[in-house]
Amino acid sequence: MRSYEAMVIVDSRLEEGDIQKAVSRFTAVITDGGGQVTGVERWGVRRFAYEIDHKNEGYYFVTNFQAAEEIVEKLNQTLHVSDEYIRGKIFRPE
Repeated sequence: MRSYEAMVIVDSRLEEGDIQKAVSRFTAVITDGGGQVTGVERWGVRRFAYEIDHKNEGYYFVTNFQAAEEIVEKLNQTLHVSDEYIRGKIFRPE
């Protein structure tokens, strides 16, 4: 397993409970696949530098985790398919 970091933006127009469910759903994909979440930083609602999909702000969170490449592929698929996630980037820290 390798170490990864993911920054994800959730639609801030969602209810607070729905935002927390989106964060939990993202981390559940990691743990259900045999990975380990080492930290979750909730940055809260931030304003975008430019408009994304007709939205001006989003809820940011950063997750540090260890997982196999198959889990990372599934996370990327989850980010692209689910409507509550506006953007997401997964990378390997140096």
